Amino acid sequence: MTEQDYIKDRVDDQINWLDNKSSFNQKRYKRLRVIILITSALIPLLSGFITDENWGLKVAVGIGGVIVAVSQGYISIHKYHELWVQYRATAEALKREKLLYLAKVGAYANAEQAFEHFVLTIEAIMSDENKQWVENLKTLSGNQSAS
Repeated sequence: MTEQDYIKDRVDDQINWLDNKSSFNQKRYKRLRVIILITSALIPLLSGFITDENWGLKVAVGIGGVIVAVSQGYISIHKYHELWVQYRATAEALKREKLLYLAKVGAYANAEQAFEHFVLTIEAIMSDENKQWVENLKTLSGNQSAS
């Protein structure tokens, strides 16, 4: 595998994948948090208008509580925040290492085996990300079996 092939097929591909997954998880997390924020703010407001005649507000407040609980549970189960941060950190680490290598600075300055060192470093970063993903999966599996 050539240097250009490795960068294109392995490094750039992983950076793109991680960027996309990070963006997806960030959007999901923020959307659900906005739903929780708005619904949580509406519950006490609507509660103040509940009377015996307008039972619909009682139902609306109850549904609001369910929406808050389900949204928070969904965030916890799918770990949107954790994955957003994890994927972003890994993508940035890969980008940094790629830039250092291409600029031939740091560990890559005057190194006889710069490409080999680059590959080992990139693979170590991706291996760490995979280990974190497995840990998140184990935690998720543990949470589901406890339910």
